[in-house]
Amino acid sequence: MTNPTGRAAAAANAQLNRLFISQMLQFSRAFETRGLFGGGAGEAQFASFLRDEYANRLADTVVLLPTPPSRTTRAP
Repeated sequence: MTNPTGRAAAAANAQLNRLFISQMLQFSRAFETRGLFGGGAGEAQFASFLRDEYANRLADTVVLLPTPPSRTTRAP
């Protein structure tokens, strides 16, 4: 994609992928710690930063939304 609109759409698509993965990780409760190793309120405050970073890394390898088609392609 060389046009600015296509690049903006691709960036928005990538951001939506990252946000979606972050929300799915939040509701999966995969990162909760309890008991003696629980971090309490401090861990709860910073858990979103770690979850968002995991989502960024996953979004680089897992594409949930397809790339939107280019509007500049011509029919044969």
